[in-house]
Amino acid sequence: MPTLRALPGRGDNDLLAAYRDGLTRHWPFRRHALARLLAATGQGGWTPTERHLLSDAVRQRGLSMRDRKGLHRLLNPGAFPFASNPLKNKQLFAEVAWAAGLTIAPACNPDREDLATWLAGERDIIAKPSFRSKGQGVERFWREENWRGCDGPVGDDLLRAQLLRVWREGGVIQRRLPTHAALVDLSPGALPTLRVMTCLDEDGLPEACGLALRLSAGGTRPVDNFNAGNLVLGVDATGRCGPAWLGGGAGAPSVHVHHPLTGAPIEGFLLPDLPAAIALALGAHSVFRTGFTVIGWDIGMTEAGPMLVEGNWNPGTDILQLVEGRGVADMRLGALYRHHLDRLPAQAWCAARAIEWDRRRA
Repeated sequence: MPTLRALPGRGDNDLLAAYRDGLTRHWPFRRHALARLLAATGQGGWTPTERHLLSDAVRQRGLSMRDRKGLHRLLNPGAFPFASNPLKNKQLFAEVAWAAGLTIAPACNPDREDLATWLAGERDIIAKPSFRSKGQGVERFWREENWRGCDGPVGDDLLRAQLLRVWREGGVIQRRLPTHAALVDLSPGALPTLRVMTCLDEDGLPEACGLALRLSAGGTRPVDNFNAGNLVLGVDATGRCGPAWLGGGAGAPSVHVHHPLTGAPIEGFLLPDLPAAIALALGAHSVFRTGFTVIGWDIGMTEAGPMLVEGNWNPGTDILQLVEGRGVADMRLGALYRHHLDRLPAQAWCAARAIEWDRRRA
C-alpha cells in the first residue's frame, strides 16, 4: 500500500505538528496542494477501525496508521527497497541475526542443506512468506504419524514442494518454538510474542519505549496478531500484566481479565523472562540500527527463553496506544520521535512525497 501524507491543517498535537510542519516548510506548492487534497478527500488521519479501537482522548494525542507510516519512512530510510530491507526480507533478516549471534528459531536453508533430511528431524514447523506482515500467509505443519497442516493431511512430496515455493519466494522455514510453560493456558494455538518498541535515544543508543504482549485466543491459525482475532495487553516494568483486549471484530474490542477460551487469569499475571526479552530487543536494534531509528520487535516467549521472531520497520502504534490508554505524543516514544524529527536534514524532508509507493526492488 502507498504511503499517503495528508495535511489537514488543523487539530495537530505537538508530535503531528513537528511532522507536518517539517513537510510544510520543505515542500513546494504543488506537493503541498496534493497533500491538502488528500486530506480533503478523507485519505489521511484516522480510519474507521482506529476510531472504534481508540477513544477520542487517546486519538487527540495519538498517531494514526497513515501518519505513522509517513513518519517512519522519514526516520527509517533503510526500509526501501524491501529486497534489501532486513526487517522486511525474512531470509535476509535470518542471515543477519544468525551471523550476529542473536537468539532465533532453528531454520532450514534449502540452498545449503537437504530439506528432506532437515524435515526428518522435525515434528512441528512454521513457513513464513517474505514481504508480508500481520501474520499473513504464515502456515504451520506438524507430524503425528504423517505430516498435517491446518487444512488436513499433507504428503511428504507436497509438503516439500510447498516449503520450497515459500523459500524461492523469499520466505523462511523454521522450527515451531514451544511456548513457555507458564503461558500455555494464556496462548493456546500460537506462540505468544512480546512487542518491544525500541528507538534510538538522544545519544544514539537503543531504548525500550513500549511493551505489548500478544496472546492467541485459540484456534488453528499459528499467529497471535491482534487483527486476526487474538488478544493484546499491556505489561508494566515489573512484568505485571493488565487486562487484555480481544481483536478481530467489527466494533470496539472486548476486554478480558481471564482468557476467553481457557479461563486462565490474565490481569495480574507476572510475565516470565521480561528483562531477558527486553535485552534481546535492545541487542537486536544495535545489530540492525543502520537506517533504522525505530523498530518494533516481536520476541517469542518460549520454553527455552525469549527468542527473536522478527523486527518491524513500520511498527503499529495502535495496540500500544490501546493498552497504555494514551496517545504516542504523551509517551517517551513520542518524545524521541520529536527529537529525531527536529534533527532530520533538509534533504530528507525534501525527498518525501505526498504519495510514495512501496518499492520492492531498487
